[in-house]
Amino acid sequence: MLHSAGRQYDLNGNRREWWTRESLNSFDERVSCFLNQYNAYKLMGSQVNGNITIGENIADAGGLETSFRAYRNRLASGRGNHMDLPVLNEKYTHDQIFFIAFSQLYCSKFSIQGLQQILMDEHSPGPIRILGTISNNEEFAKAFNCKAGTTYNPEKKCNIW
Repeated sequence: MLHSAGRQYDLNGNRREWWTRESLNSFDERVSCFLNQYNAYKLMGSQVNGNITIGENIADAGGLETSFRAYRNRLASGRGNHMDLPVLNEKYTHDQIFFIAFSQLYCSKFSIQGLQQILMDEHSPGPIRILGTISNNEEFAKAFNCKAGTTYNPEKKCNIW
């Protein structure tokens, strides 16, 4: 599993503490990075609660990293028969299109009232899911040539792996 609950299960699916104290401390330190990052986000003047969304934030980061690696491996294998997209390929690289597609998945529009409901969900609001996930991803920063120390390429990135 790519989120924080997965560590509680062994290879047979039994719920038990099987990590070493050192591994657990390292994991907790990395989780704290995500908590601090997401707790600092505001959307439309409302605070995001990283404590509620932590598992899904970690899953989003791991999922994007893993899917990008799989995408790159497929291209490298020569089996990546991806079609060029007229207009888009004139403006963006294939890697950039990959990240644009990821971001479009979470594009959303909502009212202040709707946002209050969304903030109680285990998933961060769409715009925050995008920002948090891509700002922790080195490949995104490379694909878009994001300057170090900016919103989309912060000096400190959170990762679990």
